[in-house]
Amino acid sequence: MKKIKRHSLIERIEHWSIAVSGIILLFTGLGCLPLYKRYYITEIPGFGWTADFYTVTLVHYVASIIFVSAVIFHIFYHGLRKEFGLLPRRGDIKNSFKVILAMIGIGKEPPSDKYLPEQRIAYVGIGLVVLTLTVTGIIKVLKNLEWIILSPQAESINTIIHTLTGFLFIFVLIFHVGVVLLFKSNWPLLKSMFTGYVDEEYAKHRHSLWYRKYKN
Repeated sequence: MKKIKRHSLIERIEHWSIAVSGIILLFTGLGCLPLYKRYYITEIPGFGWTADFYTVTLVHYVASIIFVSAVIFHIFYHGLRKEFGLLPRRGDIKNSFKVILAMIGIGKEPPSDKYLPEQRIAYVGIGLVVLTLTVTGIIKVLKNLEWIILSPQAESINTIIHTLTGFLFIFVLIFHVGVVLLFKSNWPLLKSMFTGYVDEEYAKHRHSLWYRKYKN
C-alpha cells in the first residue's frame, strides 16, 4: 500500500523528546515530594535510586534541560518556518464533537486537514500546560542563584503553580494517550509518530483537505 509522509524526522524527535523527558519529569517530580519511600516504590527492583533525593533531583534537572530545549526548539523552528497547522481555527470546537461522535459510530466526520480539529484544540491546551511548567520550573532553578532573591510568598506561589500544573500535565498526558489508543481510527496517527508515514488511503479518507494539498 502506498504511503505518504506525515511527519519529518525533526518533528518526531521533537515529539518524543518532549514526551519522554516529560514523563521522566513527572516521575522524578513526584519523587521530590517525596512519595516513593512512603508507598514502597523504592523497594521495587531497579527503583532503589528513587530513595536518594540528590539522584532524583539530578535526573529531574537533566530531563528538564531536554524538555525545555525541545519546547524552545519547537516554538522557534516551526515559527520561523511559518508552520501553524496545529493552531486552532474557527469551527474547531463544533467539528471536534462531530469527530468524537463519528469515532463511536454516530454521524460522519467532517473533512479534515493534516490535523484533526480536536488535535488543534488539544495542542493549545497542552501547550499552555507545558509553557507554565517550563516558566515555573525555570524560576525554581533560578531562585537557587544567590543574586536572585524571591520573597517566601512568591516562591511558595510558584511552587504551588508548578506542582498543580504537573498534576494537570499527568491528566492531559493520560487523556492524550487514551484517545489515541482507545479509538482504532487514531492508530495510524500513533504509528506515524514512529515511522513518519501514513497510508495514502487513510490520508485520502480521513484527511481529505490535507491530501488534496499534498497531491497538488
